[in-house]
Amino acid sequence: MTSEDNDDKGSAPDWAIVLTAVTAVIIAILGFFGNLLTILALPYTRRLRHSATYLVVNLAVAEGIFCVTILPISAAHLFTLYMTSGMRPLFDTQGCNVFVFLRYVNIQAELLSIAAIAVNRCVLIAVPKKYPQVFSGPKTAILIAAIWLCSGFLMLIPLLKIYGEFTYNHNTDECDFSDNTKYGQGPRKLFLALGFLLPCVVIIVSYSYIFYKARQSSVKLQSRGSSLVKNTDNSSSDTRPTRPKEGLRSRDIRIARTIGVIFLAFLLCCTPVSVVHYLDSKVKSCAVFGFPQFHMPTLLLLLHPVYWAQYCINIFIYVFMNKQYRDAYVHYISRWWPNFKEVVSRTKFKWKEEPTSGDSRRQSRAATPSSGSRFNVRKFSKNLNPKNNTLDSMESHHGQPGTPKILTKSETPNLADTRL
Repeated sequence: MTSEDNDDKGSAPDWAIVLTAVTAVIIAILGFFGNLLTILALPYTRRLRHSATYLVVNLAVAEGIFCVTILPISAAHLFTLYMTSGMRPLFDTQGCNVFVFLRYVNIQAELLSIAAIAVNRCVLIAVPKKYPQVFSGPKTAILIAAIWLCSGFLMLIPLLKIYGEFTYNHNTDECDFSDNTKYGQGPRKLFLALGFLLPCVVIIVSYSYIFYKARQSSVKLQSRGSSLVKNTDNSSSDTRPTRPKEGLRSRDIRIARTIGVIFLAFLLCCTPVSVVHYLDSKVKSCAVFGFPQFHMPTLLLLLHPVYWAQYCINIFIYVFMNKQYRDAYVHYISRWWPNFKEVVSRTKFKWKEEPTSGDSRRQSRAATPSSGSRFNVRKFSKNLNPKNNTLDSMESHHGQPGTPKILTKSETPNLADTRL
């Protein structure tokens, strides 16, 4: 079958089918191991066992299921189309209905999980005192269950043909909503609005509020810091306010940077394929990058890897930009690979202690990049030679001097924090 025959039938050319299938396999492998590591590592870390982490783990579960079910089946379907020259799809009518139902349930659960994380962070910033009651353990479990139940119930409507139905689209060579019912494109538009636009609005509103509060806090800290500097001229030198001021500034920068990356990745991955799906029945060709007659089915097929990419990069955005989660990865991998911290230290990985969030009740323990063991500060004072080293007093958490002592720079291991 030639490419002209493919164009007449509305299907994509062979090179686009093979490229999309290979990309699906690669994303499935990377996404599976990345999400599996998240599912295992975050709950393993005791200080991260709170509601935000459980929502992130639920997001990883949804994306991991997509990587081990939907992506391999999609790749097998595309390879079948290539081997049969587009004459025989992988699915029959019943199999197509089940496949598209599972796919949209998983996609819906993923988007609702992202929105739940956004709301979780927004509540923590807006009403921190009520946050433990709003996102308690049982309520978080109910929220996670509601995410999956709502996703399944929403997709049962077209599966049972109550409003709309699923079918095999020969123009795009995929199972999707049928536009040949008495409702036309009504079901597609409705579920696009509920499944994509509504979570997107929730995410934008929540993170916009977080960004606003972060900027507001930064401005207040700057003005407060300048007044403290003026007061130090007539008082004793005390630099205790400096560390919180710098720490909050760095957190504000990280929040703004993470929000920007999340918005960019989410919109770049989801928007193109959603728009082309909406235009598919109206436009058979379009102008793209100066090519006036770009084949719409080919464009739609090539945009699928862009959409699938979020199942690899989404976890990196939400997890690896957070030092607490990154430390959790290192600790968990070091459990099976004891020399992993040594490898990380050789790559000049910046091993810094991340301040615990407001919803965490436990303080983290310090670890060095040059050793897999944890250090007890009391051991340092016993092995210290008073003639060759000096000790500096350090205030405890309650502001009382006399507890842990710090060695001089020449003898002290590279500790991120000396708190136990």
